[in-house]
Amino acid sequence: MQQTTKAFNLPLLLAPFISRLGSTLYLFGLNWFVVQATGNAALLGVIQAIGGVVLFFGDLLCGVVVDNFNRKRIVVSAELLSVLGCLACAWWLDPLHITAAPLITLTVILDVGLAFSLPAAKAMIPELITLAGRQRFNAVSNTLIDLADICAPLIGGGLLALHWLNLQGFLLLNGTSFLLSFLLYLSIRYQKPTGEASQLGVKESLLTGWHYVWQRPKLVEAIVLGGLINVLYAAVRLVLPYDVNHLYGGDSAKYSYLLVMLALGGILGGARLTLARREPNRQQNYADLALAAGALLVAGLWADYWVLLVASGLFGFCYSCFEIRAITITQNLTAPDYLGRMFGILFLAIDAFQPLGSFIFGFVTDWVANWTLVIIGSLLVLGLALINHWYQRLIR
Repeated sequence: MQQTTKAFNLPLLLAPFISRLGSTLYLFGLNWFVVQATGNAALLGVIQAIGGVVLFFGDLLCGVVVDNFNRKRIVVSAELLSVLGCLACAWWLDPLHITAAPLITLTVILDVGLAFSLPAAKAMIPELITLAGRQRFNAVSNTLIDLADICAPLIGGGLLALHWLNLQGFLLLNGTSFLLSFLLYLSIRYQKPTGEASQLGVKESLLTGWHYVWQRPKLVEAIVLGGLINVLYAAVRLVLPYDVNHLYGGDSAKYSYLLVMLALGGILGGARLTLARREPNRQQNYADLALAAGALLVAGLWADYWVLLVASGLFGFCYSCFEIRAITITQNLTAPDYLGRMFGILFLAIDAFQPLGSFIFGFVTDWVANWTLVIIGSLLVLGLALINHWYQRLIR
């Protein structure tokens, strides 16, 4: 029986929004309480680095799993794992004496779930959403996720100001969000398609997936650009709480506003592509990422809170536009049998260098403070030039 596609799917739209709201709220609390307890960003860098290692190995295998098994069952199982992980680590954590062990354990659990749920959910979109409605669906989905990124710091900042919750409470809120997204994914009517991947073993599946991608330069380019911008995005997220604590008075509200501007920029980027009528193209991605690099360079050279606030909004706008286009291009250029492996490779590229990047930038931020933004912006400019040169040679 052939899968029925529609222009819209409410549970598939809402589930990522709800889980993202809980996760962002938890990360907001995690970043604030850890930096407050330790006085630096080093532990955050270590936690993110370990999580990145988990994502690396998860991404290595997730594509094969997503293409061989029922994608809905994979997503549902991953969300349930995250619920149980949040509950267990909330019981383990002592909010008065924050230690690394429960936080690292939870990061491992959540990133195992993320490594399998995200590619499976993205691979379901072309099977459930029509081609004509795909970019708009991706744009609305990303806009909702960015809305979650706005709501979470506002809620988190309010909770911190009222002293209603400690880190344990933020963790329980995250578990509740995963429970709701679990129920939404469970309600989706989905039928596993049959294809070539289901007849291949793990090794053959991996090899055919890599070979398929390498024959398509636009897919290779999207993967490499995605890896670069996501590593630097994580680095920017490390700088923000450090700057607020060391340069701008340690006011949690100011940290909340930075995250709100980052997410608001993402919403505007999503709105831009929701209304766009032309097909996504690679030149637009380069223009947006160059603008993001410029915003970071200005914020790094001019250490002022209002400049950082505007730069956060511009960076969020450019990042969102790139992400939506990259996902839509990937979905449109990839055959259904290879969607899981394609997204597995994409997320593998995104996560492969994040452990090292997060670890390095956690310490670099402690050494050079706001000048870290200059380093990040310069690396983005250099990366764009090298990737474009590589792509031009690849298509000759």
